[in-house]
Amino acid sequence: MTLKVRNRILQFFLVFSCACITSALICFIIALINKAITPPPVFRVPAVLSKTPLLNYSFTATMLSISLLVIFAPVAAWHLMKFFQATQASEVIFFMAFLTACLFEGLRFLTPLFGLWATFSDFLFFCGRLLFMCRLLAPLSFVFAALASSADQRQEIERNITVLFAVCIVFSVIAPINTAKITSAGTITWGFSKLFLVSRLIFIVIAFISFWINSKNNEEPDYAKMGIYMLVMLAGYGFMITADNFVFMIMGMPLLVYGCVKYLKTLHQIYLWK
Repeated sequence: MTLKVRNRILQFFLVFSCACITSALICFIIALINKAITPPPVFRVPAVLSKTPLLNYSFTATMLSISLLVIFAPVAAWHLMKFFQATQASEVIFFMAFLTACLFEGLRFLTPLFGLWATFSDFLFFCGRLLFMCRLLAPLSFVFAALASSADQRQEIERNITVLFAVCIVFSVIAPINTAKITSAGTITWGFSKLFLVSRLIFIVIAFISFWINSKNNEEPDYAKMGIYMLVMLAGYGFMITADNFVFMIMGMPLLVYGCVKYLKTLHQIYLWK
């Protein structure tokens, strides 16, 4: 993939994300005017949240958390364009996959509008599959960034990114989606949730170990730092996708932004001297 093609993809993502945010805002305003915003039932995942006094449910916190996560995607994409426009870093395209996962979390923003969570519609079912795909895409994107960004893999970037999305799409198609249960964070639920959670955690561990192996093999300590900043970023991401209270939102957003800034700065420093 040439720099020109990658930069055009970045530009398209930036325009597309802004269009999505504008569309969601218009839908929200229409629903607000028509008084058609209906919060889903308070079904909290994990259930222990309901027993923790400081983590009281707040529909406002849910909507703000989703909004901040969605806005984070184009802002981070703009910084990618600014700092990596002339840098042949394969990790950039995989980081865009992570930003895609963040952007499509905005689908949760739609579930309370016009009572969509109670419709059992095909659109709600489709949103559930997209959310499942993105929840898998977020950790897997860093696995590919660690394993498929070496010099010999740089010529296979199109194949690798295709494999990444293909794997996520296939599993999202076969996953059992349960539109009858919507969490308090606006997430359409799916079957085998514990197995899916463990799988995502395993992918995070694989990515972290792979970054450290890259650091040893290339004698480049910054790769190890990227692994640490990835953990910080995904910790913030984890808080934001489950945030139905202000505590998670306040903890999650700074971690996400800090991890992202340090991750990209470290990546830029690695390629600055190449």
